[in-house]
Amino acid sequence: MERVMIVDDEYMILKGMTKVIDWQQHGFEIVATARNGQQALATLQTQSVDLIITDVRMPEMTGIDLMQAVQHLPQVPAVIVLSGYQEFDYVKSALRLGALDYLLKPVNAKELGDVLNKVQQQLAQRQQQTLSQRYYLEMQTERLLAGELTTTQMADLLDRAGIAADEHEFTVVCCNVLADFEAVMAACQQQQQSLFYTNADQLILCFAGTHTALNQFVRQLERDQLIAGDSFITVGQHVNQMGRLAESLEQAQTLAELYQFYEERAPFLSNAARTEWLRQAEIPKISLAGFKQAVMVANQSLMAQSVQKIFAQLSDEHVAPSYARQIAFLILNVMSNYQSLSNRDYEQQLTAIDVATTIGELEAAVQAMIVQFEPRQAYAFSQNINRVVDMVAQEYAQDLSLTQVADRLHLNPVYLGQLFKKEVHTSFSKYLNQYRVDQAKQMLATTNESINNIALAIGYTNSGYFYKNFRVICDISPKEYRQQRQGKLQIS
Repeated sequence: MERVMIVDDEYMILKGMTKVIDWQQHGFEIVATARNGQQALATLQTQSVDLIITDVRMPEMTGIDLMQAVQHLPQVPAVIVLSGYQEFDYVKSALRLGALDYLLKPVNAKELGDVLNKVQQQLAQRQQQTLSQRYYLEMQTERLLAGELTTTQMADLLDRAGIAADEHEFTVVCCNVLADFEAVMAACQQQQQSLFYTNADQLILCFAGTHTALNQFVRQLERDQLIAGDSFITVGQHVNQMGRLAESLEQAQTLAELYQFYEERAPFLSNAARTEWLRQAEIPKISLAGFKQAVMVANQSLMAQSVQKIFAQLSDEHVAPSYARQIAFLILNVMSNYQSLSNRDYEQQLTAIDVATTIGELEAAVQAMIVQFEPRQAYAFSQNINRVVDMVAQEYAQDLSLTQVADRLHLNPVYLGQLFKKEVHTSFSKYLNQYRVDQAKQMLATTNESINNIALAIGYTNSGYFYKNFRVICDISPKEYRQQRQGKLQIS
């Protein structure tokens, strides 16, 4: 049933409108009435409606003023205006503002029924447009946090999400193990936070606004019991550059991993104290991206180098050993996803971290785990993910996106992205970048082709983007990698 509010300063009109037709037969129900625009707005603060039928001339606030005011609501209702024979100038103003139709007083039952049928069609079209817009925002938000959008695409996304172009404060928030995803999504939209998407058991939100606004938003979710029970929130670092959103996302997800790790080992904090700890936790801003990439390709040398850099950074920042221990647990957690350890071996590795008292001892314990690292046999992917992996292997040099792959497989891109991450333990875009960089490494080591041509050959139309990805994954530039590899080949 579509929800209707009728607004008119004449009591008899209000009463008559409720009885002029069988509203339910047309798929509508009257849920509220008001005597003027101000009363209507007050009611709309506590409940939403799909359709407003309003008189155009009323005291205190006209129907035209009401139409302008409802444009600022999170969910803008459709509007039909009521008018007398001498009020057509008002009607024209209402139609220019987007009213779907108008009715002359006294209202004729057949005319009202015909207009409601028209409204039903319009609302159905709106709903489809809303779904399409929501799908676009989710897909582009995921690409935004993966660093895949151009400056033009970012500007378009912010515009569609209703975020001012001069907004420079963003924080990535992970809502984990939610009981009601739809309710949290609705809460985000009510707060005009439209940059979110779902990923496995997480809803990931790119919050636009200040720390104060974010804290108010999180506390509201708690008050509404949307974050309760097993659900919890983790918050990444506050950034003022959209290019750094990936860092904020990684920290939020790192905190989620850490929280779940502790939950499995021993009872943790609960209720408000638990979420307060997660909001205020300030683990060192250490990136595990390079280590994860090395683990994915089972390169123990790169794993060891990455760990050495991580603990050198921890030492340089003079962090407490307890912080370093958290990072060590996360490193173990990453390795555990790619190898099959017996319970006994896993407990021994946990104990080695537990008993280490200095950063040096923690690094030594982790390096010992890397020496013992044995990647499990190739994972048996599902049929759809096998097809995606095959496409990447055959077409990595072409313009390839998750949306294109999903279209070819006749699957929803959001669903396919979630499935890919669940099975491969990384996003499609990161997997594609890793595959392309692996191909580039072979060409750099074995040919004298220019770096720009290699970038083009593996699918990067922007050489600057290739340089950036190569350095993130390999921790050195393509030129430095070539010099190292070709120097070793000449020596051997």
